[in-house]
Amino acid sequence: MLRRVLIGLLAGVIAVTIVAGAAVGSLWLSVSGIKREATLLPAAGAPAGGVPGALNMLLIGADSRAAGAAANVLLVVHIDADRKQVEVISLPHNLLVDTTAAVPTRLNRRYAEGGPVAVVDSVQKLLAIRIDHVALTRMEGMSRLIDLLGKIPVDNPLGTPEFPRGQITLSGEEALAFVRQDGSSGTDLDRAESQRLVLQGIVERLLTSNALLNPGTVKAVLDQLAGDIVVDDGLDPRAMVELFIELRLRATPRRPEPIKLPTSGGGVTDNGVPYLLPDRQRVAALGDALNSDNVDAWVR
Repeated sequence: MLRRVLIGLLAGVIAVTIVAGAAVGSLWLSVSGIKREATLLPAAGAPAGGVPGALNMLLIGADSRAAGAAANVLLVVHIDADRKQVEVISLPHNLLVDTTAAVPTRLNRRYAEGGPVAVVDSVQKLLAIRIDHVALTRMEGMSRLIDLLGKIPVDNPLGTPEFPRGQITLSGEEALAFVRQDGSSGTDLDRAESQRLVLQGIVERLLTSNALLNPGTVKAVLDQLAGDIVVDDGLDPRAMVELFIELRLRATPRRPEPIKLPTSGGGVTDNGVPYLLPDRQRVAALGDALNSDNVDAWVR
């Protein structure tokens, strides 16, 4: 009897191992399909990293990959060394930042003129942090991903007949309608702000959705991402699979509360384009908190 029980247990362990191995193999195939480029990060000049193991990823939401395209969404995603906490810092697309030419310019203009490398350079200098990875995405390609994740939460600051004010939940089709608002009516959000809110909702669901407990859904999500994002070549399949598994196993199941980069007033360019100025003191303190892997200590 004992022998049969032990044999049964051993068979169960082998079956679980086979299934787990197959699941990891499936993940590997899916993330291998994600496009990678070696030119998304600067070749040199990055600040020293913070706490070993902690990661800073710059997520850029652009209208397209074409030269001169607008980057309406810029998020720094900080993952702590223990893989228990994720922080999302939202950068205004019209934030005035320093450049290598010592001529301040807006972040979205920086992207249009110099691409991801230029934006990474400015963000690293602004926060005095090292950007370890970059991911580019097109907002128009996110509809099916949102449906796979089981809709996304959005905290809508302005109410309209279609989208009430407050916490709302959007399907993929609804999210596309939400981001197509252009702010022209005076009662809806401008395109950049609505895209930022949707992308934040996607990041939150990627971290917290119970749908991702299903291996089939995980594969479908990763297959969809393969067509929607481009990452730096340092984020290889092994690194992505390990990061995904660690976050799903260890991360605290809570909504990541987005942090808006502190600003201090603004102005209008000679061409009539509005811009925001960073609050240098508070931004420096935020950079210190990221480097020390202790964002909770930063006074929001």
